[in-house]
Amino acid sequence: MSSESQSAAQTDQAAGAFDLAALVHGDDRADLSGQADHDALKRAQQKSAQQATDEQGRPTRSSTGDLLDYAKKVPVRPATSVIILRQAPDLQVFVQHRVTTMDFAAGVVVFPGGRVDLQDVEEAAGLPVDPADLDRHLTAWSQTDAVRNGLAGSVADPGAEPAEAPPAEAAQGVRTLLACAIREVEEETGQRLGTGIMHPWANLVTPPGRSKRFDTYFFVTAGEGLADLAHQTTEATNSEWLSVDDLLTGEVEGRYRLMRPTLALLTELQTLGTVDAVLEQATNGARTIESIRPQVPGIH
Repeated sequence: MSSESQSAAQTDQAAGAFDLAALVHGDDRADLSGQADHDALKRAQQKSAQQATDEQGRPTRSSTGDLLDYAKKVPVRPATSVIILRQAPDLQVFVQHRVTTMDFAAGVVVFPGGRVDLQDVEEAAGLPVDPADLDRHLTAWSQTDAVRNGLAGSVADPGAEPAEAPPAEAAQGVRTLLACAIREVEEETGQRLGTGIMHPWANLVTPPGRSKRFDTYFFVTAGEGLADLAHQTTEATNSEWLSVDDLLTGEVEGRYRLMRPTLALLTELQTLGTVDAVLEQATNGARTIESIRPQVPGIH
């Protein structure tokens, strides 16, 4: 991206022109973003006796080709993901290439992260968090279930009906997110991040009909000082630093497979252009984190 176009993109972003929700739901690519996957799916649908949509207009198959079951109630489990960035000299992100045998997000490029578990709930209370950091996280996540409903109940009983959380449970929800994100990064890269460098960025929910659903909270952090990031997870074949530009170009060329939310988040990062610009938006209090939830007819 040229300096002129980067400057223009940053001006557009500052003016609020970037719409993450619109990009996430920009077309039917709810699972994978690659055009080749969708071309193959359409060809398979044309050969199949099954219709592409049901009587309510909902797709009958995901963009990975799996049958969708809207009647089955699948609990939405909280999860975290951490976007670790550096300037080297272009904007780079630390990513993992998931193995092709996984039952969720097989063979795609992802950020480090994973599901919130009871260990995170238990460790959250003792997690050292500066009161000012806790306040900014509570504000940033205020429109999400982590703050509105807390997390302890949904982790212990994923199928339970949510209830409004009192302030103490809301704070516990924020601490639980941080505990999960820090644990996952340490398990998968060998690095333990401090709570002071973790910045709320986005909240995305997996569409209905899938066999697994997640309510994922994305953080951003600067990784220039994390020289010892390593590949330590069996869920991925390898981990590496890649430029945001290369990931997006590689997705178009078919070298990388991205889930639709990952594509949307990388596109926003490319629009911002630098680590400093990302961190400025993450910390200046102006960013509104919308809980981006898929709208599917007949599903409430």
